[in-house]
Formats: sequence, structure tokens, C-alpha cells
Amino acid sequence: MTTAQQFLAAAHSGRNLFLTGMAGTGKSYLLRQFISECHSGGLESGQVVLGKECRDIDVTAPTGIAALNIQGMTLHRWAGMLIGPRDGQSDAAYAAELQESRIPSLWAGQRRVKDASCLVIDEISMLAGRQLDFLNYWMKLLRDDARPFGGCQVIVVGDFLQLPPVQTNGKRDYDWAFKSEAWAEAGFEVIHLTEVKRQDEPDFIRALGAFRMGDISNGEVRPIRNRVVLFPDGDIPRIFSRNSQVDRWNDYRLEALDTAEVCFQAETKGPEKQVDYLTKNLLTPEKLRLRVGARVMFTRNHPKGLWVNGSVGNVVGTPGRDSVDVIMPGLPPVEVQPFTWYYDGRDKSSASFKQFPLRLAYAMTIHKSQGVTMDAAYVDIRSASEPGQAYVAISRVRTLAGLNLKEWPGGVWVSNEARNFYQQKGKT
Repeated sequence: MTTAQQFLAAAHSGRNLFLTGMAGTGKSYLLRQFISECHSGGLESGQVVLGKECRDIDVTAPTGIAALNIQGMTLHRWAGMLIGPRDGQSDAAYAAELQESRIPSLWAGQRRVKDASCLVIDEISMLAGRQLDFLNYWMKLLRDDARPFGGCQVIVVGDFLQLPPVQTNGKRDYDWAFKSEAWAEAGFEVIHLTEVKRQDEPDFIRALGAFRMGDISNGEVRPIRNRVVLFPDGDIPRIFSRNSQVDRWNDYRLEALDTAEVCFQAETKGPEKQVDYLTKNLLTPEKLRLRVGARVMFTRNHPKGLWVNGSVGNVVGTPGRDSVDVIMPGLPPVEVQPFTWYYDGRDKSSASFKQFPLRLAYAMTIHKSQGVTMDAAYVDIRSASEPGQAYVAISRVRTLAGLNLKEWPGGVWVSNEARNFYQQKGKT
């Protein structure tokens, strides 16, 4: 049985799982397959029957960007728990505040917690352990069940050597989820994916593995070190750590074109707070400025495979409000039509955001590049200020030839606690 089959069989059996592996090993793909099988009533794979009946899977992530990437919602909104207890506040005291609240969205979260049968938390590395502990307490309380997470199956997905939880106090260590009491209590079975699918060059894969662990003086990382490029092609997407860098470069490159500019304004409907959430967290901009010749990136997968999230091409026509023509290297032009995102994933009664699934491809931030696969990128990691951030940036690129580094860093920040977590398990 393959590792993928082991995960699917275990996930359908109802066990608590931790699906992990370095970037590009297919974690998101497997997660989507599991969700699809649950919604369709199960499929067969070899001799393993995957699923017996249709069931709902609640798909969440710690941040808005990550949640929208998987068409789910933030964990905090799903559970109706807001940002979690304040420093020094007990779980019981905070839970009492939530239950006494008159906010309808919190009541909806409590209903979701009571009804859930399987909760998925993607990008688990960005969830603080304190919040996971409260979620465990909250679900036990609302479900009146003393088992871990109130007896609900929990599947967590991610890589602790990538982006960390938000740190509000720089004097404290990162509050990793694996350090929490809830993590130990859940007894997660670990499914560790080791076959990298995003890249297929052995030297590049080994170099990425060493870089992920912070071993940048290791000889294996030399192929990446050799990719420092002084004068990259201006059309190659750039990955920066700061929004200001992204905005400046996108504006500069767009205004250098001598064609007329067209601005497409997203059509939004619904409550203001929900619309603000979509506007802030979607990879697609509310105001999409385009010109013929502009370099653009697709921000969602095409249902028939004409493009994928991260595909890059050039605008060859902006005939009107209904479509934009884009050509990708070696392919005929495609007609791109607006797509509608919803605040609550598949719930069309929630706030909506309708826009062309495109963004200027000259630059993007490291955080917004997570989940994207790119054929080429010019990566500036000099200002990477979080553990795992530099690795996330360089691992977006499919081939070694497509990786272009502005400068080789003197060091990269890797969490010793996260590294030890994997080394203790004998898997990195």
C-alpha cells in the first residue's frame, strides 16, 4: 500500500491524523482527494475501499489566505471562538464569554462544532498551541464529550518547517501546535509524505531538503547557491517578503508598457465585514489593472485543466467586462472569464467576490505565494524574518533552472524546536 493509500484509508477510518512532508509532496492534493471521496461516497483504490458513505468534512485553516486556498474558512470563525483566550485567561472563563455573546456568527460556530464529524485544519504550522488547546476544550464542552476534541475526528495538515504561528511577543518562543497538551491528547497518527512531486530533479530536491533544515553550508545545497542571478529577465515573477516591494515592482512594470490601461473592479455583495475579509485575503485583487502585454498569473485552477493556480501568461486582449484573453508559452490563447468566490466556501448565500482569476505576475509576497507552484521566480529572501519563510519562497519553483536568487543569504532562520520535532521522529 502506498503512503497516499495509507492516508486515505486511515482518514476514512475516523482516526486523528497528521499529514506532513516537505513542500511539493502532494499534501494539498491528497487532502482534496479525501474531501472529494467523502462527498461522493467513496472510491476504490487497489484493494482498499476508501469510504462507505457520504459525509461532510469541515475544512479550515488558521489564516484567511490559507483558508481561501482550500475553499474553507478560518478555524476561528468555524468554531465561533474568535482569536482565543487572552493572556492569563482560563479556558472556562473565555468559553463563558463566548456562550454569553449575542453575536449570531458565534452561535453559528457553536452549531458547527456540535454537528461536526470530521474537522480538517490545513497549514497547521501557523496555528498556535494555545489556540489548539482552547479548541480542544471548546469542542469537549459544546459536544458534552470528554474525548479529545469532543469525539470529532481531526486531521491536521502541514509542515512545521514552513511558516510559523503569528508571534505577538518577540521575547517568547514560537507557540507551536505540537507543543500543546491537545496535540499529545489527540494521539495523531503521522503520515509523512517523502516523494516530492513539484520538482523532479534529484539534485534540486536534495538541496531543498538541506535548505529546509537550515543546512546552507552543506554541500548538497550547492545547486541552489549557484542560482544567484544578477540580471534576471524582467518578466520573471519576483517573490518579496514585503507588500511595499511587491506594489512598487508591479506598478513599475505595468506602467512601462505603452498600451492603454484597463481597470476591472471586483463585483462584491453581502455584509461589509465578509466582503472585507475576501478583499484582504484573496490572491486576486479587488482592482485588477491590466494592459495588453501585461504579465499575469492565474489565481485558481481551471475546472477542465486549461490552467492551474500559479500558471503565468501575457494579456493579448481585453475585449470587455466579460473576458480577458491570455496566452501562455507554447499554447493557444485562452479566454478568461470572471469567477465568484464566496465567504463561506460553497455557501452562495454568503458574501461574494466576483473578479477575473488573475493578478499581475511581476511580484508577490512570500505569504501569498504559499500553495502556488511556479515555473520560474526571482526570489529575494534577504528580509525573510520568520523561520521557514526563506524555504517557502524557494520551494515554489518547479525547476532549478527556473530558480533565480537575488543574493545568497548569510544564514536562514529555522526553528530548532520544529527541526527537533521531525528529527525525533526520524523523518525530515
